[in-house]
Amino acid sequence: MRLSYLTACCLPLLGQTSSVSSVTKAAGEVVTLTIRAVSQPARAPVALKWEVIFPVQLMEMETDGPEMGAAARDSGKSLQCMTRKPYACTCMLSGGENPIVDGPIAIFHFRIKAPVSPTTTTLRIEKTEATTVDLRKWTLNDTEVTVIIR
Repeated sequence: MRLSYLTACCLPLLGQTSSVSSVTKAAGEVVTLTIRAVSQPARAPVALKWEVIFPVQLMEMETDGPEMGAAARDSGKSLQCMTRKPYACTCMLSGGENPIVDGPIAIFHFRIKAPVSPTTTTLRIEKTEATTVDLRKWTLNDTEVTVIIR
């Protein structure tokens, strides 16, 4: 089995980008989406909130939610995620006054359902909001990564 990873970056105050634009997978394989924090020096947020939108008709989350990334653990944060809609997972990374260090903060695993016809779809990160130490809130741009199902 070939592992492929998608990485979406949360870039407080700079917008958002995806460091991998697409990944190709087949039915039954796992797509791993890693969300990373990347901040300007002295502007790292103390909390982040976001929503991951995925095509529930084509893939399912492997577990009840994402695993916490190393940067989230190193920052002393807590990751709480809720699935209020079958196609969306809303997460909040918060706790303490330390800023979130750069690096992976959440890792999602999605299994492509079988059988599925070849198609192209997306994983989207929306409604991202960063909170700074002085309680200022910044709304970040939505971002998406493409999944090609063969």
